Amino acid sequence: MVFFVFIPSLAFSANVVSVQSISIAPYNEAFKGLKSACNCDPNQFILSELKGYDVVKELRRERPSVIVAIGSGALEKISAIKDIPIVHLMALDAKSVIAGKSNISGVSMDIPPDKQLALIRQALPEIDYIGLLYSSAQKGVFVEKAKAAAESAGIRLTANEVRNPREVSDQLNLMTGKVKAFWMLPDVSVITPETVEILFLYTLKHRLPVITFSSKFLEMGALMSLEVDPYDMGVQAAEIISRILSGTDARQIPDSNPRKINITINDRTAKKLGLKIGKEILNKARVINRD
Repeated sequence: MVFFVFIPSLAFSANVVSVQSISIAPYNEAFKGLKSACNCDPNQFILSELKGYDVVKELRRERPSVIVAIGSGALEKISAIKDIPIVHLMALDAKSVIAGKSNISGVSMDIPPDKQLALIRQALPEIDYIGLLYSSAQKGVFVEKAKAAAESAGIRLTANEVRNPREVSDQLNLMTGKVKAFWMLPDVSVITPETVEILFLYTLKHRLPVITFSSKFLEMGALMSLEVDPYDMGVQAAEIISRILSGTDARQIPDSNPRKINITINDRTAKKLGLKIGKEILNKARVINRD
């Protein structure tokens, strides 16, 4: 189904189109945030509902002032368009898709590592040895920043590079006895359904708390999730669009970091591991699985 809504915008006089990968709660929340902040009704395409429909051809024909890409699939689909500004959000692998393209800006999925480590420190003040896996292409820059932030925070960070998912098990085993917690990054070159199972079996065996990027992993036994807020990311996207429509070239607008962090603690996992979570973070976190 395609939605064409021609309602004049109270904030944007130009035509804004949203292309969304699929209809799932986080993406829908991002779209709501976008609509709320722009006070408009963007035309909406949901790719999973457009079987056999050439959305890129339609966008080139319609020539909107700005296209919003919500989700990795949407960004990848429309990234071939080079002459219309594109604003992306909720795209895990955005950096690899937009490399070399000057018409794309947006909101990164990466919560700055110093902010994450500060929250991890608040939650687990006794843990100072943390491990992570990463691919250089996806998270190389992030991990370099994380190493510097960890040193400042008094945390020893063991960061093992993974060139393909088949190396995950071996690289995890190299951490044995060297780390007291595992930091799970949103790295599509590392995290697959198969490697997630390997990772949680390993951390369960070695009683390592897992800090992850999505609350969906809490039911698998992760201790804490540090997540972006989809609604607020939609608001941030609207702010970027406003700058573009005011005359700022997209190439002059670097990707923004997400402003709001949603924290969730798995109380059952904390008790199983005999961990006492810091009061400071409990005051601002959502706590699940209380017994």
